[in-house]
Formats: sequence, structure tokens, C-alpha cells
Amino acid sequence: MRSILGLLLFFMISSPHAYATLSIPNNLTDGEQELILQILGFGSSFRAINNPYPLGGYSGFEAGIGVSSLSTGDIGYFGSRSTVNKNLVYPQLTFAKGVFDSIDLFFSFAPTNENTGVSLYSGALRWGFFQATFLPACFSLLFSATNSNFNDLMIFQTFGVDLVTGVNIAPLSFYVGAGTLYGQGQFDATITSNGAKTNQVGKTFHSLLGLSVEVSDFFAAIQIDQYNATVASLRAGVRF
Repeated sequence: MRSILGLLLFFMISSPHAYATLSIPNNLTDGEQELILQILGFGSSFRAINNPYPLGGYSGFEAGIGVSSLSTGDIGYFGSRSTVNKNLVYPQLTFAKGVFDSIDLFFSFAPTNENTGVSLYSGALRWGFFQATFLPACFSLLFSATNSNFNDLMIFQTFGVDLVTGVNIAPLSFYVGAGTLYGQGQFDATITSNGAKTNQVGKTFHSLLGLSVEVSDFFAAIQIDQYNATVASLRAGVRF
């Protein structure tokens, strides 16, 4: 587990060129901007990527590093068309703290990286409202908000609510969830078809599937999220 954590940290710090910058087409119509909000705006929203069980009140703390891969190939067909990588990969740091017995707070951010053109920060609150007595299962609600910036040409704000259920069979935890995201996006005048700065709003259904493994205080998790596009994420860290 330590080797997974160390490998992710090494990859994030020493291999910035592993992340390719997203090429954004020009002359985007309103309809294409709405689709980009669905792909990039909602695709960059908050993801916990961890065991869904509460951290355990004031004593609970978690820190992790990870990478997310967002499917972006369709964007190359928009506007003036451009060569766009099939996937945008970017790193993230996430911290979580238990504040009450069943409530956790999260803060996540992707450091500004000129190699990807992506910067974002997120906050979330998770409420574990039910834990089964005779089964290793739990249910939680996740409320989140994210601000993401792509090359200073597109800025998105998203707000989401997800219902997540998990089953813990030590050392593994399986979880699934679904919810709704609301968002808006601002598009710079240099990439719109009418040459004016525009604003788009939208909402989408969101589903997720994840697996987490814990060894002592260390954990690693993989999560697949489905919005308009698919996002695959890997995260490792410490939880105590």
C-alpha cells in the first residue's frame, strides 16, 4: 500500500509532462457550449474516491493523492474542430476531516498546472445517515461544490447531491451511488461563435461505482463515474 501511495506521489511531482494540455476549439455554438458543460464542467466535479463509511467524528482524518482521467475526444468535433486527446488526465489532492460522529468535511484541489491547463477546487459534506446493525452496510448523502478552470477560457461551477451505499468486507469496501448535478459555465469571447462572452447552465444525472482496499492506516481506491462522459479515478492515501 505504501508503494502505491509513493508511486502516485512520484508520478504527480516528477512527471508533469505525463499530462497533456486540452486543446479547445474556437467558434463554439451555444449548443456545443452546453455539451462542453456536460463533459468538462460536470466531469470535473467533486469525487470522494474512498471508503464511504464515516471517518469517526473529531478523531477521524484522511489525506490522499490521486489522478482522474476524463474522456474528452468528442470535443474535437465541435466548433472549428481541433485535434483533442481522447482523455484528459489531471492530478488532485484531497483532505477530509470528521466533524461529528457521522459527518465528514472534504476539501480537494488540482494545483494549477500549465501542462494540463486545469485548476480546480472542491468542497463537500458527507452525512452517514444509516449504518446497518447486522450487515456491514451504510448509506450516506454527499453534498458537493466545485469550481474548475480550463486554460482561463472556460470556468465552471457545479453543485451536486449523491446518495451512496457501501458494503465493507474487510479489507475491501464496495460502493455505488447516484445523484444529480447542477452547473453553469462561462466561455471566453475568443472561443465562442458570436465573439461574445457567454454563460450556459445545465443539470445531469450522475452514477458511480467504486472499490476501496485498506491496509492498516493506508488505503487505495478506484472509482468510475458516469456523467455525459466517463471519468476513471485512482486515489491512495492515509486514513486514521
